[in-house]
Amino acid sequence: MMEQDNRFPTGEWNGFYMESHRSGKGWMHLYLQFESGKISGEGTDYVGPWTAAGSYDSESGVCSWVKNYVGKHRVFYGGTCGSKGIIGEWTISGLHGPFHIWPRTMGDMNELYLTEDLTVPADEVDFLFATVEEDSPALV
Repeated sequence: MMEQDNRFPTGEWNGFYMESHRSGKGWMHLYLQFESGKISGEGTDYVGPWTAAGSYDSESGVCSWVKNYVGKHRVFYGGTCGSKGIIGEWTISGLHGPFHIWPRTMGDMNELYLTEDLTVPADEVDFLFATVEEDSPALV
């Protein structure tokens, strides 16, 4: 059965991740399905196309999944879903960084980050990310 909790809508999502060796955001376009505690989907970013599989808990909002780049490596994602989407941390081979994804229908989030990319220097992005994170439940 498809998830009824409106924090987990099946469909298109937008988002990004941050990498310490790269300035700016790694934008990603996702199609995610939430059903009976399972996450599945696919997407693309500057590295290439990928698939995703994992789980979520609609009570706590805790989510985790593995992003499998086609013919390449895997990245582990873990975060918490709140009113601004899913915010958390990605990890791969000892490297890690923040990420934020949200349903594409959240126009205010799209506008916030697009405006930020056009007007805020890269070294000030952490401040804005923390501002969005304040509204989300504590990460596990």
